[in-house]
Amino acid sequence: MKNLSRIAVLVLALVLTNTLSAKDIEVKINDDKLVVELDHSQKGSTLVLTDTNGEVLFRDALMETSYKKALDLHTIPTGTYFLDFEKDDSILTTVITKNADGVTVNRSASKIFFKPFYKTVEDKVLVSFTNPGYDNATFKVYDQSGNLMSSSTNNDLVVKKTFDFSEVPAGKYVIALKVAGHTITKTITLG
Repeated sequence: MKNLSRIAVLVLALVLTNTLSAKDIEVKINDDKLVVELDHSQKGSTLVLTDTNGEVLFRDALMETSYKKALDLHTIPTGTYFLDFEKDDSILTTVITKNADGVTVNRSASKIFFKPFYKTVEDKVLVSFTNPGYDNATFKVYDQSGNLMSSSTNNDLVVKKTFDFSEVPAGKYVIALKVAGHTITKTITLG
């Protein structure tokens, strides 16, 4: 039964990946220009183009549900670049390569990262997310002074974690999740 639920979640993740990449964003190359088209995107989503060192080359906040932009890549050096389309619940990363032959979109290397879902029940915080790459997911909890309170790592397909704050004083706490090159933080305020 456990294997059946894992397979179902994996199939769902694959379907969502195909749906997100095909429905929300179209990335193509036209004369060494990176053309990005979005339909039905969430307002407040962002597009960020970075190099392998994480240097931001382009950033745009999407204020409309439809978007089209052509980025001229003639002046950038040869190498690998990452276009992140970030929404409330996910980040779709498209890999772009520039070499002597021109610019290409490497769809097979493109990935989707599902952001975690947080739910607070009394003095407990439940965190869950889908981890289709079975990447190591490291949770760290910090108090309001920045002191590390706990740390744990998990690489399951579906990561579920419960943090019990019943034995700590009221205040602000930060839950940091680092997985697949992404760091997501959530500030929790307890009564």
